[in-house]
Amino acid sequence: MDRIDAMRLFVRVADAGSFSRAAIDLELGQPTVSRRIQDLEAILGSTLFQRTTRALSLTEAGQRFYRRAIDILAEYDEAEAEARGLEHEPVGLLRLSCAASMGRMLIGPQVPEFLDRFPHVRVDLMLDDTYTDLVGEGIDLAFRMGTLQDSSLMAKKLGEAPRALWASPNYLQRAGTPTHPDELSEHLALTFRQVAQTEWKLSRNGETASASVDGRFKASSGEMLLQGAVAGLGILLGPNWLVREAAGRGELVRVLPEWTGEPSPLHAVWSAGKLRGKAKLFVDHLESRVDFSTSC
Repeated sequence: MDRIDAMRLFVRVADAGSFSRAAIDLELGQPTVSRRIQDLEAILGSTLFQRTTRALSLTEAGQRFYRRAIDILAEYDEAEAEARGLEHEPVGLLRLSCAASMGRMLIGPQVPEFLDRFPHVRVDLMLDDTYTDLVGEGIDLAFRMGTLQDSSLMAKKLGEAPRALWASPNYLQRAGTPTHPDELSEHLALTFRQVAQTEWKLSRNGETASASVDGRFKASSGEMLLQGAVAGLGILLGPNWLVREAAGRGELVRVLPEWTGEPSPLHAVWSAGKLRGKAKLFVDHLESRVDFSTSC
């Protein structure tokens, strides 16, 4: 069995989390896939997968081999492309994942030009407001806003988005306009449902303030919170890229304009190895075109 092909098969099974799913993707019979993985394990003298009736997971040896295999396959693909004179012609499918609002406003608009530049690449963009399992879904690259929690992922910080307080004119007319962060606890706040208790930290010329806030509407999606703010359901602490369109139409106005929230970082994350190939090209493309510091 060819070692490179065996490595590719192993990575595909690990990404799919199933012999049967990998077999379908590769148009092979499941017994063939299972036998080839067993042959690879025999060659390596290690068990790569923990097999149960309900799940297939990597062993510790499998996890180490997976990380090394990703790098080895990327190096091999680059060497092969260079030998063929295709180092500037990436080929194949690039799987991306991000939150729905980020996809519509930040990531999605950059895809058409990227596809024009690289005509042999296909993009599959998954929009999910929960954190997608990169390995389980076979995602090459995901984009996540805020502080990263999963230390097992590789990450590259792309920038920071300034955040400010926003509300609709009709909400402020009805509830009044706060004049200091201390008054925010008396107002309805629009917050993410994933956060049990929300504290907004603000700053102004070196001065800091914080307020514990709550409200009647929570959501898992930034775009849903934006719609809630436009509808007058409360005050939103949001990144400039999220509110820019609504603010431009006059649907939202700045609250406590001299105060700003903590900037929200944006990271590109991936499961293992170095950022290479199509994924690196897309990150480079995004960095050169998106200005996170733009003010509203």
